[in-house]
Amino acid sequence: MTPRWEFLLDEAAFQSILPPEHAHFARPIREGLGLFLGGLPEQQQRAILRGQAKLPATASFSQRLGILARSSPVLHKVGQILARDKRLPLELRGYLSELESLPPAVSQQQVEQAVVQELGPTDRLGIMLGPAIAEASVAVVVPFDRTVGSTAEGGVMKVLKPGIEEQLDRELNLLVQVGGQLDRRCDELQIPQLDYRDAFTQAHVRLLDEVQLENEQRHLVEARAFFADQPRVQIPRLLEHCTKRVTSMERLSGGKVTDHGLFGKREKRQLATLVGEALIAGPIFSKSDHPIFHGDPHAGNLFLTDEGRLGILDWSLVGRLGAEVRRTVVQLCLSAILLDARAVAARMAELAVQQPADASALTTVADKWVCSVRRGQFPGLSWMVGMLDEAVQHAKLRVSDELMLFRKSLLALEGVVTDVGERTGILDRTLNTEFLRHFAIELPQRWLHPPFSRSFATRLSNFDITQAMLGAPAAFASFLSGHALDAIESCQGRSSNNLNIPL
Repeated sequence: MTPRWEFLLDEAAFQSILPPEHAHFARPIREGLGLFLGGLPEQQQRAILRGQAKLPATASFSQRLGILARSSPVLHKVGQILARDKRLPLELRGYLSELESLPPAVSQQQVEQAVVQELGPTDRLGIMLGPAIAEASVAVVVPFDRTVGSTAEGGVMKVLKPGIEEQLDRELNLLVQVGGQLDRRCDELQIPQLDYRDAFTQAHVRLLDEVQLENEQRHLVEARAFFADQPRVQIPRLLEHCTKRVTSMERLSGGKVTDHGLFGKREKRQLATLVGEALIAGPIFSKSDHPIFHGDPHAGNLFLTDEGRLGILDWSLVGRLGAEVRRTVVQLCLSAILLDARAVAARMAELAVQQPADASALTTVADKWVCSVRRGQFPGLSWMVGMLDEAVQHAKLRVSDELMLFRKSLLALEGVVTDVGERTGILDRTLNTEFLRHFAIELPQRWLHPPFSRSFATRLSNFDITQAMLGAPAAFASFLSGHALDAIESCQGRSSNNLNIPL
């Protein structure tokens, strides 16, 4: 008999763990998760029930969700993304953060059989496998020593779990079905009409990269080249004996960046800044047309090595941030600095793919967020992400899957960087500093470039800078007049409240 999931998926319990502004999503989350779990093979469902039954009767809802996430590669991945989201309760984040690096559940015998099946008898290759040291959503990590003649070297092998390709594909298809149900019931569930099926279909395609280890091996080589001139960053070196199910690589000694053991505030913030520079500023300010960026930067994939370097692991899921997208984003922020809401809306419209956004709603969103700039908020990374999120919800803005993946990476990194540096706003400050650094480096070269050339790390042409300088006085006047109007409205509001006279 197929299990029923109402006992676990309580709507009020979901409301208790969601931020107040998102509490209305409790019902669609409960129903979507129920559809997902109900579509799993009955044997897997019963295994999930056994895991829940082992918990004490006093187990909290957060603890039960943490255990539930271990039972499925898709839920495991979602849990890793949410583990550092400061909007969620601390208890839930604690259980989800355990997903970043779990003790092995796959038996050593299964791991060794999988390696032999791919490489042949390991003793003939001079390879001796050690006990598995970690387990992720789709793979197990096992150390090895290899002796060839008088030369010995060590490393680790990332080995796909038995049957994981079929399981992941099956679960991702279920996720697409959940998206279709949400699309059909948007009005009933009172959720934004966002084409959830299409979004989950894109996630399906992306997450299948997790089990394409041959792609990861190419990404490792590319990432090492990308960071070759950054001595503070270390990417594992690819070793011999790689196949489509096994990746052999250098072993990095250290621990998660969130377990850094640093005591001084300065050292913590320097490490947090390094994470932001490498994973966000690096691809944004790259001169490459399509620089690589890490698509899954949760804390389990970011190491502080014993040598004090930032080790970046697991390059199976990556994206490419195109030059045109970066140019548009820079133009968007520049327009916001000049308080030009019309230009901000136009730049957002340029990011749309497949279908145009709702122009009227896009203008409303731009007006609101430019108003926040006029009132003192700097149009940096957090500002831009907040505005684009709102445009997606209210103006039906659909961006490229690369930009969606970059947004997912930002969500994971924001919490990691805050935990490492014990301070908010580090990513924004890091990007601002890196922009100014690159701009200063570019200044002498700008004399030799045509006025419309954007072949700079900042993606700003000399013409863009001239326009900004000419528009600055008007923007400053608008800023002052806006503050004056705010002050007048505030005074009128206080007078109205005191006298109880409607205006």
